[in-house]
Amino acid sequence: MSSGFGLTGGKSRCYNLWVDLAQCESEFKSGAIERSACQTKLADFVECLDHKRERARLEEIREEILRKNNGVPPRRPQRGLIALNQIE
Repeated sequence: MSSGFGLTGGKSRCYNLWVDLAQCESEFKSGAIERSACQTKLADFVECLDHKRERARLEEIREEILRKNNGVPPRRPQRGLIALNQIE
């Protein structure tokens, strides 16, 4: 993670956020800023790793769609197939 190398050899997706967090932590240790200034950077880094906020938002959207459809999930189109009514 902190090496900066992703699976394909380039930068990992969270590396830039980790660099920002590390810089903020070093500024905190030097006394230039308070720890609370690093909380948003920490939250963004953890979100990049875990995607908890993203999953929670997707679940909210799914629940709203179910509520609007009276509990019936939306129909998903079949992948790779063209429906006959779409050919016209």
